[in-house]
Amino acid sequence: MKEVYKILIVCFLFLSCNNSDDNRNDNIKSFCSTENPTEDLIWLKSEIEEREQNSNQFSKYLYIMQSIYNEETIIIYGDCCPTCNSVYTVYNCNGEFIGIIGNRSEDFPTEVLSEGQIIWKTEDYVCAF
Repeated sequence: MKEVYKILIVCFLFLSCNNSDDNRNDNIKSFCSTENPTEDLIWLKSEIEEREQNSNQFSKYLYIMQSIYNEETIIIYGDCCPTCNSVYTVYNCNGEFIGIIGNRSEDFPTEVLSEGQIIWKTEDYVCAF
C-alpha cells in the first residue's frame, strides 16, 4: 500500500510541474497574450489610429512589426524610407519604450527586423518585404 502512495505522489508531482518555457512560448505565439494585437492592445490601437489620421508624404513607408528578442515579444515602429536615416523604436507588450535599432547606439541587433512579422502597414504602403 505504501508503494501505491509513493507512485501516486510521484505521478502527482510530475503532472503538476509547470514548465515556464512552454508558457512563455505560448505567449510569444499569441503575441502579447492576444490573437489580434492591433485591436486588443489599446496603446497599439491608439498609435495606429494616430498614424492613420496624420498621414503625410512619408506615411507610405510606415509599418509596425512584432519580433522576438531574448524570448520576449517586442514591437517595432519602423519605416522602409529609402532616403531616410531611420531609427526604429522598440516597445514591450505594455507599450513601454525599451530601446532602438539603428543609429550608432543600438539596443537591439538588426536581426530582429529580418525575424519579425509586419502586423500593420499603411493603406498606401509601397515597400516589399
